[in-house]
Amino acid sequence: MRYRSLAWVVSFCFLAVFSRLVWLHWIDAPRLRAEAAQARRVLRSQPCRRGEIRDAQDNLLAVSEDVWDIGVDPDSLVKGENARALEVATALGVPVTKVIQAFNTTTRVDSDGEEKDIRWTVLAHEVDEATVKRMKALGIKALRAELKYHRNYPKGQLAAHVLGYVNKEGEPASGIERVMNSLLIGQNGWIESERDGRHRELTSNRLREVAPVDGSTVVLTINSLVQKTCEDALAAAASRYTPKSGIIIVSDPRTGRILGLANWPTFDLNLFFDPKAAPMDSQRNRAVSDIYEPGSVFKIVSISGALEEHLITPNSVFDCGATNVPYRGRMVSMPGDSHPIGVADIRHIVRESSNRGTVQVGMQYAERLGEEKFYSLIKSFGFGANTGLITGAEVPGLLLPPKRWDGMTISRVPMGHSVSVTAMQMHFAMSVIAAEGLLMQPQLVLRVEDPKTKLTVLNYPPRSRGRAITAATAAETATLLRAVCGKGGTAPIADIPGFEVAGKTGTTQKIINGHYSTTHHVASFAGFFPVGDPKLAITVIIDEPHGEGVAYGGKVSAPIFREVAEKCIRWLDIAPVTTVPRGHVADLGPR
Repeated sequence: MRYRSLAWVVSFCFLAVFSRLVWLHWIDAPRLRAEAAQARRVLRSQPCRRGEIRDAQDNLLAVSEDVWDIGVDPDSLVKGENARALEVATALGVPVTKVIQAFNTTTRVDSDGEEKDIRWTVLAHEVDEATVKRMKALGIKALRAELKYHRNYPKGQLAAHVLGYVNKEGEPASGIERVMNSLLIGQNGWIESERDGRHRELTSNRLREVAPVDGSTVVLTINSLVQKTCEDALAAAASRYTPKSGIIIVSDPRTGRILGLANWPTFDLNLFFDPKAAPMDSQRNRAVSDIYEPGSVFKIVSISGALEEHLITPNSVFDCGATNVPYRGRMVSMPGDSHPIGVADIRHIVRESSNRGTVQVGMQYAERLGEEKFYSLIKSFGFGANTGLITGAEVPGLLLPPKRWDGMTISRVPMGHSVSVTAMQMHFAMSVIAAEGLLMQPQLVLRVEDPKTKLTVLNYPPRSRGRAITAATAAETATLLRAVCGKGGTAPIADIPGFEVAGKTGTTQKIINGHYSTTHHVASFAGFFPVGDPKLAITVIIDEPHGEGVAYGGKVSAPIFREVAEKCIRWLDIAPVTTVPRGHVADLGPR
């Protein structure tokens, strides 16, 4: 019985071993082979370089620079290398205690309470190439450097609100960085290979390698010299007037391409994370996100619309001293004027920026053609809708439809009250006069290029959003605006001899606690030059400037306009007008 029992036990053991072998080599073999292959398999991502952003002159505005994270695999340290912690700390510029702890900590406890080996501990983040060379010179194979890319903005705060930035998580936060992210981001590559028992890659067994594809280069319409001029002018204005904010926009009026877009206060793109150096309020692109009542600059809509419909001529006369004017069977109270001009023709009304004269023109338009027609005229200049500028965070302004107008609205809208606009809307409304009546699409991107070949892969040609007025009416209005910058106008200081500047001032009382304030103003000036062949349109808006007396647009913003314009003339090599200056539009008689 003992021999038989022993034989059965031995036979059962052999049967168990045989069964296990059959299970492992036949039934469970595919899964085990897959697990073994997976344990040896290495799938490592290769980061791509984010595309560059350049200005129209090919100056670098945003670039991704090579940086490395240096770390250690503590399990791969050879005997005696633990004692070299001081050398490593000196080479990397980190505390020696950090290196010692990383060298001697080989395991960690995960969230499930299980102990796992540590294969990678970072010692230094985003170091330069010189540091990597010092690390490699130590000859410690357990130290590794992983390539990353750090977004850098070489010109600091230049065009900060246009460019936007990439945050610490690598996500685009605003501006061109965010809007054009799909073209800038590129595509990561990857490497598939095998590793040995010490988790080292066997490069000889590399199975597959896909190279990363770098992001495209985005070329902007911005001219860095013009942009710097705008920002310097705002900084000087901030120092002189201590305003709440300021905006300057410079563009080619006939293409809609923006050469400069500056906001104050601004911030350094490389310090976006610092709440003191870059507070959130300074990061807002006020040119498209903030609204204000445009005031007298808006008068170009009422005047040009009435000229377009043959309701007035430059010689048409209105009583600018009237305090009440009939409108559809009722008397409407007129707004005040900064100075009385009495009975005056359209030339004088525009030149001296008469509120009462302009309001009567707008009321005549609305009474004869309908308030809906007047509303449509305002919208044709781009008000009440987003401009489509590709920086994000844009607001459409505030333009109420006629059915929501009260009894006084019709006597306020024609002069730029009871309507709120963005600086970008006002700038391109003025550009309508310079662009022969066309409302152009604001453009910030010129083209997209392949990063290797530099060939253009995507073009952004100029395009119009529609026609607001005819070219003839635009020319007639431009002649009227030319007089604003001449003797007797509200902005003679904006004129530049030889360049035929045309424009319009605006001085808006801000609404404080539900009432128009006599001490809080927005000073603005929007203009273009030369009148006969416009090369540049410039808008300057200063919010609540402080100083002696009323902060009129002709007093505060017009000198800034001239300063920016004179420098742009030099940078862009704009030639002075050589032809005989345009005279007054001929009197075509009653219309």
